[in-house]
Amino acid sequence: MSSQWADKPYALISTDPFSKDSSHAAYYVATQMALAHNGILRGLNSIYLQASHIPPKDLDAIQDFFTYCQCWGESMHHHHDSEENIFFPNIEQITKVNGIMERNIEQHRAFTPGFDRFQEHVRTCPPKDYNGQKIKELIEDFAEPLGQHLHDEIETLRGLDKYDSKSIRQAYQRLEKELMATDNVRNTLTYARVC
Repeated sequence: MSSQWADKPYALISTDPFSKDSSHAAYYVATQMALAHNGILRGLNSIYLQASHIPPKDLDAIQDFFTYCQCWGESMHHHHDSEENIFFPNIEQITKVNGIMERNIEQHRAFTPGFDRFQEHVRTCPPKDYNGQKIKELIEDFAEPLGQHLHDEIETLRGLDKYDSKSIRQAYQRLEKELMATDNVRNTLTYARVC
């Protein structure tokens, strides 16, 4: 029996080109963010890969799967909201470049409509009406712009190596602190159970 890892169909981000370079905090930040984004991608891949294998008559398993999908979405939403509210404004202040993170915000908006449809479905669909193909189709509707964003943002962060290293690291530490302080206990417990 072969194993299927959650590293596809949506490609993970390689950190090989920059993760061992400690010459600037931008590379550390890019590495940490790539790892977080890979967590998002692995969660998405796990949902996509499992969607058609949930037994249609096992209503408890379907409800558990819906809960997992909801928690994945809430976690991703939390990540992007924290970036926009805490991290991106700090980066703009450090660089003194208005709109330096605007492309990333625009990319957030590009996948949001499809992502919201997915989240609405997994929140409101009765387990008796579960359709794995529908889950996959909803994912396919937003996965490409999401994946593009998750990859592109790493390059934006690597490009911050023109600015003060200490300030870049401090901005990321503020983001981490905010993420930890506002994390949803439901997300943490759900991921701990399934991982």
